[in-house]
Amino acid sequence: MPVLSQVVVILVLLAAAFLFAQIAYHAGMPSAAAIVLVGIAANGMLPRDIRIELTPATLALFLPALIFEGAWSIDVVALRGAALSIAVLAVPGVLVTCAIIACAGVAIGGMALPAAFALGATLSATDPIAVLALFRALHVPTALLTIVEGESIANDGVAAILVQMSLLAALGGLHGVGAMWLPGLYSPLAGIAIGVAFARVLGPIGRRFPGPSAGIVATVAIAYGSYGLATLAGGSGIFASAAAGIALPQRAPDSNEVLTVERFWDRIAFVANAIVFLLVGLSLRLERIFAEPRLLAATVAAVVVSRLLLAYALVPIRHATGPRNAWRHAVALSGIRGGLSLALALGLPYDFPDRAELIDAVFAVVFLTLVVQGWTLAPLLRRLRLGAPAYPFG
Repeated sequence: MPVLSQVVVILVLLAAAFLFAQIAYHAGMPSAAAIVLVGIAANGMLPRDIRIELTPATLALFLPALIFEGAWSIDVVALRGAALSIAVLAVPGVLVTCAIIACAGVAIGGMALPAAFALGATLSATDPIAVLALFRALHVPTALLTIVEGESIANDGVAAILVQMSLLAALGGLHGVGAMWLPGLYSPLAGIAIGVAFARVLGPIGRRFPGPSAGIVATVAIAYGSYGLATLAGGSGIFASAAAGIALPQRAPDSNEVLTVERFWDRIAFVANAIVFLLVGLSLRLERIFAEPRLLAATVAAVVVSRLLLAYALVPIRHATGPRNAWRHAVALSGIRGGLSLALALGLPYDFPDRAELIDAVFAVVFLTLVVQGWTLAPLLRRLRLGAPAYPFG
């Protein structure tokens, strides 16, 4: 199907998704899950020659804006206080999650080891788009939001490295995997360095010109330029955009220029979120979710168990404003998987071992966490005594 026709289809569906999301919002339902359901329903009604999927290349069009906007608005004081919690969730947390899912895939699901490892890698990181959209809309306390935001941004780099390692394991065995550790360290470090450099160089240039237009152009160049250069250099584009947003020098927060730039990024992030959620719905194949019931049960159970382990045993939470267990409940509920996991799975080579079974399992987890769990997330969080927006780390 011509690209122009696909764009027209997406625009029409996006308009319908916005309308349905507004109805769902006023009914107390999450807009994200509503948009995904519109995509799922539309996928069953579209002609067979129309095939629209969320791929890594498509996701790369929206990730820089979403990651940059989230990082730019993150509270730096809360980020420093939450650094240990974020680091635990992003590195050992991802490795533990990947290992648990991979073991379940081999022992119960009957998958080959490289495929099980790839399944664990694609599902080991919480999705930054889904998590940021849901938690920021719920107005959770600042420090708790910072943990969720920081984890969802940072753990993507680790998960992407693990996916590359699974590809090498399928092609070259353990020697290829061992050779990935040095590039694995290089990827996030290079991304952070490039992002900080872009912010330090282009940020002051944008401040030298009056008016909001210069600020908008400068921030767009920083968000997408750092992502693109880091990717070309073999680094992590997401780490680059996140580091650029955090390191970007700020103007006076009450200036009209800053308020205009912030409104611009709020709207860009809103539209990008909606498009990605719609693409997630269009990519999901519900008829395939129950094709491998044993693998489905094993994967879902492994995802739940690993998240509970991280939330209640590994992540350090100190001096929370409200009961500490309430914060742990919130962290446990934040394990949403969405567009990132789906794009990583669909981006695997067609000759990858057990690729079809892997994608079926990812379909199931994304549907259950993003739609089913996302639908119940808001009322569950409202029942928790999370405390006031404060900085609970000392």
